[in-house]
Amino acid sequence: MDKFTTTSTSSHSEKVKEPVILEETSTTRRVFIADINDSKIEKGETVSGTIIHQRKNKKDEWESIESINLTSLKGGEGVKLRLKSDQTKRLYEGLTKLYAISNEGVQSGVNEFVVGRSDEILTIPKERKEFINQLIQEDFGEEVWEELIELNPDLATRLSYARIQSKRKLALNEFEKSLNENQDENYWQNFFKENQWIFGYGLQYKFLNVLSDQPSYGGQSFIGKGNQRGDFLLKSEAEVMFTVLVEIKKPTSKLLAVKLKSQTQVQYRNGAWLLGSDLLGGVSQLQTNCKTWLRKSLEPENNDKLFSEGIYTVSPKGILVIGHTKQLKEDRSKIETFELFRRNINNLEIITFDELFHRAKFIINHEFNGSQTIEVSEVDDLPF
Repeated sequence: MDKFTTTSTSSHSEKVKEPVILEETSTTRRVFIADINDSKIEKGETVSGTIIHQRKNKKDEWESIESINLTSLKGGEGVKLRLKSDQTKRLYEGLTKLYAISNEGVQSGVNEFVVGRSDEILTIPKERKEFINQLIQEDFGEEVWEELIELNPDLATRLSYARIQSKRKLALNEFEKSLNENQDENYWQNFFKENQWIFGYGLQYKFLNVLSDQPSYGGQSFIGKGNQRGDFLLKSEAEVMFTVLVEIKKPTSKLLAVKLKSQTQVQYRNGAWLLGSDLLGGVSQLQTNCKTWLRKSLEPENNDKLFSEGIYTVSPKGILVIGHTKQLKEDRSKIETFELFRRNINNLEIITFDELFHRAKFIINHEFNGSQTIEVSEVDDLPF
């Protein structure tokens, strides 16, 4: 779902505040900024707009790059703006949602829409919103929500999805921003703890629930004190469940070895590169934790609790989140060295931070595609 805010500029026209993002990096983006005009609504000619290239200024704000005056071009000169297939798809999806809004006709003032699919629009008038806010202020928020579930469970579900989607988009933006910042391992452990949905759907599309963060593999129990700790102890979700160990490093952790002074990567021989100490150390640490946990999981204080919940430990799988593939970019031999190494490690999966980011992005773009369009006023102020 996407949120759009429209502001009327005349009886037949309105501007759309939020751009359709076609492509975005940490410093630049390409967007489509739309206007709506319902004077030709019977012909379906209701949406117009401009594709703009933007970059971030020193205040971390998006600003449009100065446009080219096409009338100044000489004979034989021209300007070409190519959209890749994924950008074209985003433009198409954005236009579909904008046309869904425009088909309702221009509405006066400021209006907000949460758009999922174009086949139905549900409206909550502003006066009803004010009444709901009054109930919330008088501590009737829970009763309002329970009544809505009973009277219209489908609407309640879609509003819940809108809120979930909104929060996950904020988390995804934080994820992308933090990839370019020097955050420590504690930051990433807390981030993934707060956003467990990333692991739940992102790793081989097998749902994983967090059993414990900072689990003890060498103490009295997996939730007790011990001197050998990991980052997460997860479990697969099925009729029979299995434990999975996860270690979180940093995006800046080295996948390949580097020289201390020059920080250049070290080639062992033609076509082969030395692997980084961060990578090798993380693999060794996780393999040791898996071995220790296999032994400790059979002890009564661990086995009895997990077995009672249908959770088993059988040669536990390990997942190591480390590094960024940009360290390997544009060098096939570096890519092959890293990929061959991780493909040939038994019972351990190595995934880079940017790979995990793109899996999370896939979830955001595809999970709620079946939802219907919802039009609301001040949706973030509702108790859903």
